[in-house]
Amino acid sequence: MKKEKIIVWISTILGLLIAFFFFLKWTPERFFKHQGAPITMREIEADLARDFSGETAGYDIFRLSGAADFEDTWIYYNYVTAEPVGIISTGVYSLKEWVSPYSRRVHRGRTYGKTKKPEVIESALDIWEDYNQYYLLELPDHSYILAQISPKQADLIARGQKVTLPIGRKVGLSSTAKSYLSQICEDYHVDTSGVLYTFNDEWQKKHYFLSFIIRFLVATVLFFTVAVGLMTIGNKIFHIEDPKQ
Repeated sequence: MKKEKIIVWISTILGLLIAFFFFLKWTPERFFKHQGAPITMREIEADLARDFSGETAGYDIFRLSGAADFEDTWIYYNYVTAEPVGIISTGVYSLKEWVSPYSRRVHRGRTYGKTKKPEVIESALDIWEDYNQYYLLELPDHSYILAQISPKQADLIARGQKVTLPIGRKVGLSSTAKSYLSQICEDYHVDTSGVLYTFNDEWQKKHYFLSFIIRFLVATVLFFTVAVGLMTIGNKIFHIEDPKQ
């Protein structure tokens, strides 16, 4: 095989791998999510019908200082936030609340029967962003709780930055998720009766398609940039001249 073809193949494969990894890991949420004014308990009490999960936490939203505070929190009732001092990725993901558990198989333009998506997975290969990861949050007293927060917030916490989480509520944990998380929760003495959930499902569902399109477009641009760049470098290293010249 000629050097020119080898360089093209290697550049294309590396470009695809880098673009695919970027597509899986990067989220454009920070660029189109509006950070509204902090929400206070007075505003929450004035509009009890509204779901304030995912909103910026005001000064008087209760801060969890430890796992004991979270154990005393009522499921689906109390609004809380936290300022974690550490985080551990569990590698366990649950299907997002608003995502349909069924997908249809399409072959040659024809739609066939439904396929049920797993409720819980242990893979980060989530092309369609259908799953949220469970994390262990280390609270100020160095105890841990289960939580589902955005990858952006998890990354900031992992890098040691001070983060005040959005307003969240305690939600239940399915028996399937408990079975997947039992060992790591046992290792860190984590109660599995509830999870701190900080997403606004309505907002997530509304912006899902936009997020996918932005990720796809940016990954495509990255692929061509990397592939062309590697081809150019390879041609210079091996002194291969452009046939058009």
